[in-house]
Amino acid sequence: MKNRAMAALCAVLMTATACGGAPVYMTESELNERASELAAAPVETAAGTDALTDAASDRMSATAAEKATPAPTTEATTAPTTEPTTEPTTEETTEPTTEETTEPTTEAAEWDMPTDGTSSILNGCLVVNQGTDHARAIELFGGNHSVSSRYAGVLDQYQQALGDGVQVWCMVVPTSQAFYTPEEFASKNGDQRAEYENVAASLTAAKPVPVYDALYAHRGEATYSRTDYHWQPLGAYYAAEQFAKVAGVPYAKLSTYEAVEREGYVGAFAAVNKIGGLSPETFTYYKPANLDSVECTYYNVDFTNARSGKMFHEDNSIGASYTVFIGTDECIFEADVADAPNDRVLVIMKDSYGNALVPFLTQSFSKIYLTDFRYFQGSLVNFCQNVGATDVLFALSSVAVTTSNKVDQAGGHF
Repeated sequence: MKNRAMAALCAVLMTATACGGAPVYMTESELNERASELAAAPVETAAGTDALTDAASDRMSATAAEKATPAPTTEATTAPTTEPTTEPTTEETTEPTTEETTEPTTEAAEWDMPTDGTSSILNGCLVVNQGTDHARAIELFGGNHSVSSRYAGVLDQYQQALGDGVQVWCMVVPTSQAFYTPEEFASKNGDQRAEYENVAASLTAAKPVPVYDALYAHRGEATYSRTDYHWQPLGAYYAAEQFAKVAGVPYAKLSTYEAVEREGYVGAFAAVNKIGGLSPETFTYYKPANLDSVECTYYNVDFTNARSGKMFHEDNSIGASYTVFIGTDECIFEADVADAPNDRVLVIMKDSYGNALVPFLTQSFSKIYLTDFRYFQGSLVNFCQNVGATDVLFALSSVAVTTSNKVDQAGGHF
């Protein structure tokens, strides 16, 4: 699968140059050198290949769409320096003004995966149902129990450093490979459920958020994009529902949100991996009922230069639809909720999958801070203490938590 990483690296260079800027992770000469190395390398299987998973984890952060939608830039102000809050309450909280949600469904729904068309490995990805209007591209998954166990240890260390007044939560977000891979290609991939279970079993202080079964139960719905690496916002809704359940906070029904559809969406598998034959799909995102009561602030990744902004970047192009949330990974985002149902403050440490969670939690917490482990600068422990965090949610994809250098990055913010 080395040719897959090469294709991604070349695409990063192409998109960054098109925007008039430099690639995010490497200089042009480094990209060319790395691409040459990968082109000459022998083909490997997906299992246990850090080079494959590393390239996949970074790819979307380097697209032109994300670089073209920076956070709002106004005059700098000093970062907030509030005192840590008291230990989070365990009492039942007041329900939001929207309807109470039903118990999350985790039992597998009746759904038969389409088997028409053909399936093959193409440009480093698995493409299923080729030749149909529902062809789907899938990112291959390697997996690594040793690395995912180490990731659990990192989160336990954060829990110990933050103390009893803060709860650290672990959400391992599955990629679409977990739910849409035909049986004949299963041996070319690792087992994402097994990786999550390994993380959950390894945790001793931080607490797991079990989202796999809920997402599996809804796999027949538009929970994952067919044309992009990411989940669709509906998938994030079901995952956030599971988090609200274990965290003991209220959660609003999907029917209370305003659904906004963007037709004609074709994501990064076409732009980056050059996979043709992917029919456009509908990208649907959801605006919470209390959006007008949410004050949004952006900061630099070192928590300086506060400026007002918005949660949804709706002017982004259709092809960049996933960046409708927050607009960029390279910031710290704050959502301050008026008339919140409790006093709990949530910090989300995430990769790009975590961006889609924020709109579904504005009726569950009084404040939400979102930051990306790949760009955050400073001590996460100090940051959480300064903003009065009561809950810290690590929301990283299964690709990231089984990639050695990504786990190192996640653990580099003490």
